[in-house]
Amino acid sequence: MSDLGDFDGRGPDLNHADGSDSDEGSDTFSHKRHRYSDEEDEEEDDDENDDELRREGFVVDDDIEEEEVSDSQEQRRRRRKKKRRRQAEESRMSREDLDALDEEDLALVAENRYGRPASPQEQQRPAPRHKRLIRRGRGGGARRSIDEDLDDVRADLGDGDDDLQAELKDLIDTGTDAEYSGDEPGHVGRGAGAHGRSEDLGLFDNDDEGEISADDYRAARRAERAMGGRRDKMASNGMRDGYSHEGIGGGEGERSYEDEGLGDAGMNAERSAGGPERGGAMASFLAEGLDAIDDETWMELQDIFGNGEEYAFAMEAPTRDRDVYKEKTLADVFEPAELEAKMMTQRDEEIRTTDIPERMQMRATGAESLRPLTEDEIEEETTWVVRQLHAWMTRQEALRAPNDSSGADWGMGGDAPAPPEEEAPVLFRHADFINERFLAAVLSVLKLLSQDFYEVPFIAQHRREVFVTPEENVEDGGALHGEEPPTREWLSIDDLWKLYDFDLQFRGLLSSRRYLQNMIRRLKGEGLDTKSSDEGSGNVISAEEEAYANEMISTASCVEDITDVTEWLQTQHSQTIRSWSYGRSGLKRARTLGLLEQSRREGTDRFVERVGISARHVGDNIQNAGRHRVRDPPEEPLDVARDLVGVHFASPDIALKAAKAMYAQQLALDPQIRRFVRTYCDDHACVVVRPTDRGFSEITHEEHPAFAFKFLKQKPVAEFANSAQYIEINKAVEEGLVRMQFSLSSEYRFDSRNFGHDDRLLGEDRQRTAGILVDQLEAHVISGAATDSAWNMLRREALSTAVSEYVLPQIWREIGQRLQQQAFDYVADMCRRAMERRIDVQAARNMSMQSGERPRVVVVGGGGFDASSRGALRVVLVDEHGRCKEDFSADSMRKQTGMMESDGDGVALLLDLLSRESVDVVAVVGMNLQTRRLFQDVQQLVNEHCSQASDDILVTYASDEVARLWWDCDRAREELPNLRREERYCVCVGRTLQDPAIEYAMLGRDMLHLPLHKAQRDVDQNALFTVVERAFVNVVNRVGVDINELALHPHSQSVLQYVSGLGPRKAYAILSKISTGDNFLESRSDLIVRRLCTRTVFVNCASFLRVRPAALDVLDDTRVHPEDYDLARKMALDALDIEDDGEEETARRGRKKTDGPSRYVAEVMRKSPEKLDDLDLVKYAEELKRLLDVHKLETLKFIKQELQHPNDDPRVEFQPPDDALVLNMLTGETIGDTLKDDGTSMVSGTIVRVQPRFAIARLDSGLEGFINVANVTDYRLEEVSDELSPGQAIVAVVKRIDIEKMSLDLSMRKSDIDEACGRGQKLTPDSTKIDKYFDIEAESLVRERAKAQKIKSTARMRTIPHPLFKPLNGREAEQYLASRPRGDCVIRPSSRGVDHIAITWKVGDELFQHIDVLEQGKTHDGALGTTFVVGEMAYTDLDELLALHVDPIMRKLEEVKRNPKFYDPENDPLYASEPVADVLGPNDYTQEHKDKRAVLWEKRVAQHLDTLARSTGRGSYCISLSLPKPGSLTLAFKPTPDYRGIKTWTARVEPNEYKLGSRGRYPNINGLINGFKMMQMKSAQQGSTTKDVAGGRPQHHARGGDGRADGKGGGWGGTSSWSASHNQQPSQGSGGSGWGNAHPATPSAQWNSNATSGWNV
Repeated sequence: MSDLGDFDGRGPDLNHADGSDSDEGSDTFSHKRHRYSDEEDEEEDDDENDDELRREGFVVDDDIEEEEVSDSQEQRRRRRKKKRRRQAEESRMSREDLDALDEEDLALVAENRYGRPASPQEQQRPAPRHKRLIRRGRGGGARRSIDEDLDDVRADLGDGDDDLQAELKDLIDTGTDAEYSGDEPGHVGRGAGAHGRSEDLGLFDNDDEGEISADDYRAARRAERAMGGRRDKMASNGMRDGYSHEGIGGGEGERSYEDEGLGDAGMNAERSAGGPERGGAMASFLAEGLDAIDDETWMELQDIFGNGEEYAFAMEAPTRDRDVYKEKTLADVFEPAELEAKMMTQRDEEIRTTDIPERMQMRATGAESLRPLTEDEIEEETTWVVRQLHAWMTRQEALRAPNDSSGADWGMGGDAPAPPEEEAPVLFRHADFINERFLAAVLSVLKLLSQDFYEVPFIAQHRREVFVTPEENVEDGGALHGEEPPTREWLSIDDLWKLYDFDLQFRGLLSSRRYLQNMIRRLKGEGLDTKSSDEGSGNVISAEEEAYANEMISTASCVEDITDVTEWLQTQHSQTIRSWSYGRSGLKRARTLGLLEQSRREGTDRFVERVGISARHVGDNIQNAGRHRVRDPPEEPLDVARDLVGVHFASPDIALKAAKAMYAQQLALDPQIRRFVRTYCDDHACVVVRPTDRGFSEITHEEHPAFAFKFLKQKPVAEFANSAQYIEINKAVEEGLVRMQFSLSSEYRFDSRNFGHDDRLLGEDRQRTAGILVDQLEAHVISGAATDSAWNMLRREALSTAVSEYVLPQIWREIGQRLQQQAFDYVADMCRRAMERRIDVQAARNMSMQSGERPRVVVVGGGGFDASSRGALRVVLVDEHGRCKEDFSADSMRKQTGMMESDGDGVALLLDLLSRESVDVVAVVGMNLQTRRLFQDVQQLVNEHCSQASDDILVTYASDEVARLWWDCDRAREELPNLRREERYCVCVGRTLQDPAIEYAMLGRDMLHLPLHKAQRDVDQNALFTVVERAFVNVVNRVGVDINELALHPHSQSVLQYVSGLGPRKAYAILSKISTGDNFLESRSDLIVRRLCTRTVFVNCASFLRVRPAALDVLDDTRVHPEDYDLARKMALDALDIEDDGEEETARRGRKKTDGPSRYVAEVMRKSPEKLDDLDLVKYAEELKRLLDVHKLETLKFIKQELQHPNDDPRVEFQPPDDALVLNMLTGETIGDTLKDDGTSMVSGTIVRVQPRFAIARLDSGLEGFINVANVTDYRLEEVSDELSPGQAIVAVVKRIDIEKMSLDLSMRKSDIDEACGRGQKLTPDSTKIDKYFDIEAESLVRERAKAQKIKSTARMRTIPHPLFKPLNGREAEQYLASRPRGDCVIRPSSRGVDHIAITWKVGDELFQHIDVLEQGKTHDGALGTTFVVGEMAYTDLDELLALHVDPIMRKLEEVKRNPKFYDPENDPLYASEPVADVLGPNDYTQEHKDKRAVLWEKRVAQHLDTLARSTGRGSYCISLSLPKPGSLTLAFKPTPDYRGIKTWTARVEPNEYKLGSRGRYPNINGLINGFKMMQMKSAQQGSTTKDVAGGRPQHHARGGDGRADGKGGGWGGTSSWSASHNQQPSQGSGGSGWGNAHPATPSAQWNSNATSGWNV
């Protein structure tokens, strides 16, 4: 802001802001502000329209008030303003001039600055001395000096726009047009300098009615200037060109801004000066008689006719508007997204300047997140955090218990241990919720976070005393002997980050609670302007509602509880709350009724009041059972609903339904009911997952990401902790692979054999879940009356509706969001740990280097580079600062061997480089396996050099995952424009070896492209990046950064943002100030002295910014915090045994005072750091506690460690990668994941070399595999070339992995491949690949069906070389043969596998037999067998099978049809009028049609036998074709005419005989009939007659039992199996016409009770 408020040299006088009449200045200002109205705003708009018309050539009449025209002083002032505006238009105002304006006027003036920055001359130009000018303006003699100063300002401005000059005049005219009061030296009169301007700027409030704001005042002044321009033009002939000083000063009679005062003051002034000056067109016209006209007459003439200049402007030539230039801002030039990316928005500037760590500001979601918490809030936060921790850790302990052995390990235990990178972190390992020290530690950390705004790294390093305490059981004797007592670290750095997150969550809770409390206060009428709000003003909330809401707030433990109360209040008072927003916007919106308003309008609230118990009372009963009784009204619900019939409801039923729905909504909105349901669901909810149709087809193998949870049955939600599974489930749901549902039911009623009913079963599960909650709540809505009473039923139905339709969906959303957040936290933490493992590594160094030193690295890159232009190898020397000092290319690094005539072209170059430069590390890197040979060559060269030159050089492989992302990006090309991409690749590898944190940080958001976790792509990338950055915050602050080094080398500046307290914006601000010129820091105090950071930020970051060289204080190059410098100096004095650092002691030791304040510290660090071990830090800490009441033991230990080892790098020492890691770097293959040697890993490759006894195959990854001749085929080969040739693509199984040689042993044997494939096709899934709640039975059935389906699909692809072969399945074969004659057949593939075929032949109309044929002697799956087996018969080819098997059966059946006892139900003349096609409809070859046909056959056969038996008076029988077993016969028998039902037997037809039972064989049909009769006679004689299907009752269905106690034998279509002692040929006879016919003797037979029955399809 400018200093306009201090023009008089003093601060604002608040006594002049009350607007009282006794204050002359306030009164004048009040008049000025009261003068303007909306009419002048409209006049300004009219003037703009007039200007537009004039430009178009029209004559516009200006409506000017005569009293204003006659005011000569006003005219002169206006004309001077107009002149100044015209001058200001052609000038450019300097920035110093603009400083005198407030922000609003500064923006207005800056619009004409062409957007250019001020020149150096403008920056050095002194600002106008407005304060001195105004002070000189007091008294009568000050007017000229003010004019002079104004002229000076105008001279500075140049000839600019009049509007600009007028603006400046407006800013100071209150001091020049008014008179200062001379009574009191310190008192300013009306409108005087500072106070008048302060009021004009709106800095002080004025409560006088009718005043307007400063903005309105300026707008009115601009409108007045617009009119004044015309007045000046009209009065120009009658005014002098000089400046009227009286218009600036003036005495007591200065002008007033009231209309009347303006005219009267002007008239009186003119008359006192000899009358008005007469000029203009009228004066010229009346020139001769002008003197004869008195003043009053002249005034009247002017009032009537004007001065004759009203239209003079129309005669002037139109002037072209001057170009108005507007200063462009960044928002005018750049897109908002671009400004955000470059961190140049207003928000970014606020973050840069706010004295709060940047990361804390970035996580903030509002002002509440940046407010220091009070002591009471800290206590509440501690209680809340401890409760959250206790609940969270209780769940963690339950999860760490041994898991079920059948489940997979999702980071929660199980059989197979999780990989190291997947292990769930154990937080709060030392938590003890009953130990005061632990609670005090949590409280102290939260206070540091919430009140002091200290970041986690600062707390972890410099506030260790708050969470590290001595063991409670340590005796004091240990400290007496100088031994440090054992301590307990209550919190780790991961625990501190967890508290950091808890703090943000609690602030969110506070924010929600404060919003709710503000809503309650507004509902009470507090803070509302009742004059401006007709609706919603006053106290609209009852005391009972307020008490209830406050009670809910006090017991709320999460944001959801607060949200419940907020929604409840918004529903109760929706009209009032809506009026607040309408009042602010001033817009008329469509009126939407709230729940309570709607119930009142419809009258359902009256019904709800009589329902027996309110929703709030139901909630009270949940918390305190029996608090409110349920009272049923004497009327029935329908009777009460009749009172609602009217405009809104047409009938009582509709009214009752609406009232019940309203009551259900009130129950659903009650906070206590919601809280109960939420708590119950948190404790008992589980997840059910079932695959969709698409999931069944796609999730078929165990390697699929969704396989582990394909079938989940009742997995508790608590089991999802420490797992990314819920994210994967959500992803599978979005892709349509699975369906997920929350459930409270412990029943799992899904039918594993019929997955088509999942939708219905999921719906039933939802109903059971809602029913469980209703059962829990039902007792609170049921009265003492019968449970089935109308009122009880109504309340229960409303409760069920509230739970199922309103509450449960919301609770499931909340649980889903919480599980999603838990899964994200797990994934993000795993990614953070994976990144931290990568960067928490020291620089690569040889044996002679010290910790903390950076090596000089030579990077040899090869394998995968383009060798067409510069060679296949790139060699780059990277110095200790990360700069590329030298580079060259070559084709080979191999020394001369027997096969090589000379050394490779790179040998001499590399040896020369090693001899010329000091090299510490040589790194070999590449992109394929050729790098392994390159490494061996380089290692040989380096070893030879070291042996000759006695150098110590480390040769190692190096990781290139950062280089692969960086080498070809825009940032790399900008930084190293003179290097090619291969050289940039090598430079990045070398820098990574020097400091991995710098290189990984340089990637920015691209670091998320690194493989950190399998689920990292499925979470919010912005939130993930924020968590991953914590890895850099931890590591960078443990090590510290050299800020001057960062300023010198831009490539390393990316790590500065991770210093505690800083961020990308604050870091860039610091670097931009020290990177230009010689502006490096000399000490840490420069951060404050040079205003590089603010206080809180300095406290956070100071110790982590090392200043090198530390010219002023050696401690600036340590990790000791400046607040502990005195402790370090005191320790150094004590270690050197110096009592006082006086001048005598300094001279005695030969030191100077100018050596710095820490000269003794430097001596200890340089000469005798071991002396620090003699200090008794425990006693010193106790003394500090006694004197200063501070705990400093941990700080003293840290200082001692830092002084003894100031440059130690605390990160893990660099280790060269092992063979498995090198294999992964060069090929991308991971042992145990993509490559396994257990016989299950199948790979594809290409044969590159063939020898007689072996072959070499190369995989896509570059790995080579050895194939022995014995592993090519299952049969013996003489030479490999018999089966393999170069370039042939193969599929093989990995038998062995040779990590040392980086090669594989492969097998192509079919048996090995089948075994590898078969292991993945087991019916039971691998227990290590599934969740422990996996439904194994369902998956086994799915695999069985898939296997059968695969066999079918594979069979249909077969081709058999025979004219009768058709690639059809069974149904298609039947359809094909339906129109062909009986006896035709089709040979087709079999669904039983590739070693089977099927023969389908037509037995009769719509009756087909399918014969299964087993093939033997197949050479391969696609070949035709040499032997074909049907039952017990074997045939050599298909034609023989057809001739000797199918044709004889057909002839046997024709023989049966010629027998008089044969009966064809479908061709019976009795049913000629009822053909089968009419009765059953067209044949669609479905099972339903077959069942209907079987029923029809059974009915007609029974009717036929019944008619025959009644006509003969004895038993009857017949023979027919078998429907369930085509190709067989059915013998039906009715013993007597009165016998109810029939008996049936099935006889098989073989090529040469008929078989009845297991041993009854008959060569012809007559023998079969005689055998059947003898069996039945023998059975009757033995008293073991068979029983019918239904105990004597006729059967009318094709399937079913026969009514036997043992469930066997008999039944329509059943098979009665007979056994005979021997086979005997029956004598030829007539075939028997009835039961009593004589037949030859037949062998005795007996009933075989093991026979099966029933129609079989």
